[in-house]
Amino acid sequence: MTEAERERRQRFDALFKENVTGIASYCGWRSRSTGDEQDAVAEVFLIAWRRLDDVPKGDGARPWLYATARRVMANQARANARRARLGEKLSYQPVAEDGSGPHADDSLTERVYDALGVLGPRDREVLLLAEWEGLNPAEIAKVLRCPAVTARGRLHRARRRFREAFDELRSAVSPSVVSEPSGGTPIYVHQLP
Repeated sequence: MTEAERERRQRFDALFKENVTGIASYCGWRSRSTGDEQDAVAEVFLIAWRRLDDVPKGDGARPWLYATARRVMANQARANARRARLGEKLSYQPVAEDGSGPHADDSLTERVYDALGVLGPRDREVLLLAEWEGLNPAEIAKVLRCPAVTARGRLHRARRRFREAFDELRSAVSPSVVSEPSGGTPIYVHQLP
């Protein structure tokens, strides 16, 4: 192995180590299955390996990887949509959603997921990039390929819409007294009607 090949390998290894968790998380919340998530992550890093010279050095690498992941997920979504249409043509089989999830018993987490579900895909994406992936508006702008001012505006509107959806869900919750501690102040929990 030449020195140039060794440096290339080290750069890719460092890029992978620093970003695989975030890219996997991003692909996870956009995927329909664990298999789709794993395929997407593998494809993102395969693209990064093949185009390593195009990957910006330093702070620019992270948004480049997220932008790549976004395109990979979009391609995957289109492929899944084509398969679904084909499957529908061949036979109709409704899929029952049981509503169970990793946080089914956690009502606050459930309301967060429900509020995210109310948002449009564009709002949800920009909000999750900021809040769950920790990207700043300038990085989000690179991922979405738009000006930073546009990304900030989208993020502001997405946060406002999320807050409105979350507050609507919270207002649908009725408080119930669970217990009164020795201090005499009741402890309330919220239960969905």
